[in-house]
Amino acid sequence: MTVLSDLLSVQTTDIAISQAKHRVSHLQETIDRDAAKSALAEIDAQIALCDTEIATATAEIVKVDRSSHEHDDKLVKLNKQLKTVIAPREAEALQHEIATVTTERSALDDRELELMGVVENGEMKKSELGPLQASAKSTLAAATMALSSAKQKIDAEISALTEQRSAQALVVPKSLMSTYEAKRKHRPDGAVCRLNGPTCGSCHLDISQGEINAMRAMTGDELPECPHCGSFIVF
Repeated sequence: MTVLSDLLSVQTTDIAISQAKHRVSHLQETIDRDAAKSALAEIDAQIALCDTEIATATAEIVKVDRSSHEHDDKLVKLNKQLKTVIAPREAEALQHEIATVTTERSALDDRELELMGVVENGEMKKSELGPLQASAKSTLAAATMALSSAKQKIDAEISALTEQRSAQALVVPKSLMSTYEAKRKHRPDGAVCRLNGPTCGSCHLDISQGEINAMRAMTGDELPECPHCGSFIVF
């Protein structure tokens, strides 16, 4: 029965390896890193939006400014024409056109002021977001380092356990290891177990005393198995 005790040691190590791998995929450090990454991404998106608004407003300011100069030139030209006009009708038409261009020119000034406000607000918001972005980057860097450190520790643990498992498996016959691996596909943590009184430690069902006595009496190449789940029984 000693070979099953050796196999149980292998299973104990296999369980420890599985638990360590599970911890790697459920680290609090991963949650913290992802939260920090999300926070930074949100700030970056806000800054990018500010940049877009500033760039769009600045480009329109250039167009508005160009149009304003064109209106100024047109007003100068119209006023010069007005001074040379004698016919009342022609003078009235020019005055109407001058009034229209003047109104348009005023609207352009209003629009330019509005756009300058957009640029100013965008720059102000960016200046407020700058320190938040720097802080978020620092938080992400720290969280990334913490995650890397946590993973390294567990990787080292898994490496040590894997070496331990290899050493433990050497004393178990290869044919039995193959059977064990096949059983583990159905019961990863219960291919080998001990009895808890009359109860199987794998499926938690009771085994009759007669069956237990029969298993205890096994000799040679016979290995006791739970009649319910097929797990090897270690006495």
